[in-house]
Amino acid sequence: MKWFWRRPAGFVYVADVDDDPMRLAAAGATVRLQAAAEQPTSYAKYMRAVAVRVIAEEPMWRLFGEHGEAVCRILERARTITIDDVALLEHAVRDEVREAYSRAWNRWLGDAHDHTATLAAGDLRSPIGAGFTVLHNLIVERARTLTGGAALTTDDDGDPVLRPDWSAASDAFLHVAMACGAPQLVTPEDAELLTAPWTAK
Repeated sequence: MKWFWRRPAGFVYVADVDDDPMRLAAAGATVRLQAAAEQPTSYAKYMRAVAVRVIAEEPMWRLFGEHGEAVCRILERARTITIDDVALLEHAVRDEVREAYSRAWNRWLGDAHDHTATLAAGDLRSPIGAGFTVLHNLIVERARTLTGGAALTTDDDGDPVLRPDWSAASDAFLHVAMACGAPQLVTPEDAELLTAPWTAK
């Protein structure tokens, strides 16, 4: 079992816990760890350990920001997505929805740039921390489970990627996660676009 430890925003992130993606970056604020002999480069934001003992564990939603509880509900829904859901969501991601999603990202990127000193100790990967990455990984694993790998193909570099229908469904999940997890970045009009596939279901 591989353990990784990183400490942005005062949290300790433990990866590969029981191979459960929902526990990726899920554990604790206080740990004791035994460092491995081989470590990543000095500028990496994590260290490799051979043993980790979690002394105190924080609620998972805190890893995804102020509205992390909403993000966690979306993650749980992603774990149970069905083939029928994919068929419905595939046609829900239109250009105007993608544009609304991009606008939210652009607002956040502007805020992050303007407040770099203030946010330097935080998690600047996205408006909802690792939420988008965990969400996409859950969709990929669900696609493998339901299709035996048929929902996956490879890109030019040979890396696995979702086929168009599942990719669109993944985008729909990312869009609603943005709207619910970072509402301060989304206008009411854009929120309606980003959540439309879900309010219609």
